[in-house]
Amino acid sequence: MLKHFGRIALDSIVNRWSDSHPSNPRFLASEVAATLRSIAPLTHPVGPRDAGIYHDGQASRDETIAITHGALADYFDSVSNGHSATTLSTSSGELPVASVLIWQHWIESVTVEAVRRMGNVETLALPANSSASVALAANDPAPVTNHVPPSEQPSGSAPGYLKMYQAKLRKEGEYSAAEDLDAERAARQRSDMEVVELRAQRAIDRAQIAQLQEEIEQRRRGENDALRAKREVEDELIRIEELLEPHMLAIEFLNPDNPLSPPENREMFHCWRWLTKDNEREPVKAASKGMEALCSDWFKAQGEEVTGKKLGRFATALNLDGRKKGGAIARQ
Repeated sequence: MLKHFGRIALDSIVNRWSDSHPSNPRFLASEVAATLRSIAPLTHPVGPRDAGIYHDGQASRDETIAITHGALADYFDSVSNGHSATTLSTSSGELPVASVLIWQHWIESVTVEAVRRMGNVETLALPANSSASVALAANDPAPVTNHVPPSEQPSGSAPGYLKMYQAKLRKEGEYSAAEDLDAERAARQRSDMEVVELRAQRAIDRAQIAQLQEEIEQRRRGENDALRAKREVEDELIRIEELLEPHMLAIEFLNPDNPLSPPENREMFHCWRWLTKDNEREPVKAASKGMEALCSDWFKAQGEEVTGKKLGRFATALNLDGRKKGGAIARQ
């Protein structure tokens, strides 16, 4: 997806998708809007670190302005319709979209969830198979119907049939009242047994339902705990990334491959490392020499010639604040 560090302007996200995702960006924007509406109530504000209003680039975030999930969803819907909104609804009214910065790690997690849901949506339609269609597919000829005349049904008035029917009636009429009572008693016993079995099965079903409900509740609590732990980890990662931002800029300040890095400041950094033995000592106190003399020693160690003005700049920049105000060692 985005896979970038730091924040990104809200109106730049869809353009980034165009370069890094195979799906249609407008369709993906619609899926992201639907995902935003499902993960939290529309009026629920997004975390201030995840989405905020910045009036001076990334220099200062307006802590008084909140942005809701519904407002972001409405913006992505406008993108999916081909008419990207230029303002965003906030707790302070409509503000320019260009002032909204989104934490890239957060919007990336929302985008990943939207793509997962897209993948889960599949439509499969298969024609029903019938014997006729199978026959046609196999190029079978139409089956031949053999008309075999059925045997004649004996007449109900035939003498033999009448005798059989009369015998059946006599046999049915021979059932005694005792036999009828036994049959009724047996049926009642069977019915009572079925009632007992049904009650026992109902008790078992209730116990199983209660067990399933308890398991579902435990699973729900476990999922909530896992989600809470995940959010805490994400918040901690964001906090660490924010803490690392100034250190990363300091690294770029001393990066020789950075065209904006001042060469003389890089020299001062190496001189400082040599004088302090990589931050292990206070050089003026340890050598009992003034900072300018110590800086001159470093240039000599490097085999470089240095002008008095440059040497003065180095001594001024590397001297401790207390020694810059004067003192026996500082005046050497």
